[in-house]
Amino acid sequence: MRMATLTAGAAGLLLLAPMLWAGTIDTAFIEQPWPKQSVRAFEIGWDQVRWRQRASRADGIFAGVRFTVPLDQETAWALSNQYQDVGRMTPGVIAVRYLENQPTRQVIQMDVKVLWKTLTLTFEVEQDPPRAMRFRLVNKALGEYRGVCTFTPGPSAATTQMELATWLQPARRVPMGLLLYVQRVTFLDAARSFLKQCRQHPPVQQ
Repeated sequence: MRMATLTAGAAGLLLLAPMLWAGTIDTAFIEQPWPKQSVRAFEIGWDQVRWRQRASRADGIFAGVRFTVPLDQETAWALSNQYQDVGRMTPGVIAVRYLENQPTRQVIQMDVKVLWKTLTLTFEVEQDPPRAMRFRLVNKALGEYRGVCTFTPGPSAATTQMELATWLQPARRVPMGLLLYVQRVTFLDAARSFLKQCRQHPPVQQ
């Protein structure tokens, strides 16, 4: 349960803030359709959300959520890059430190409290404004975790299609069904929170 909470919570942060980078992070295998993936549609409020997942002991755990926000691409990107409220808005995160902070590169440490224990996670993030941000976490206890959040112009000038897709290769055997359930709940909650921020955002002046 601890690993499920940590990995899902960390990915949910991406919808609220970017993370870090140290060289090119390969996410091509995450962005394409996954063999034998399972796809479901959910409604959160007025919005339709597409969830996809795949789990394999050999290939790892894939999870992704896609939705459309009522903002243009540039505005959606800018809103997702407002990091100052990450600690306040995300359960379990008690401290956020920027070890490196450049326009397209960040190294971020987060202290995350899980039950009675506090863990320090260091993420790498690569940004390609306003199209994509890619992140990676390598941790002895958790394994390797990668993800990408993409921003694609929507069907109208005032909308953007966003997708957060992640891959986890656990360091040890984990209950995959439980992990996917926690990820789905966390991702959908993060999507709901971000969509709420988008609707509260002042209209963009044309």
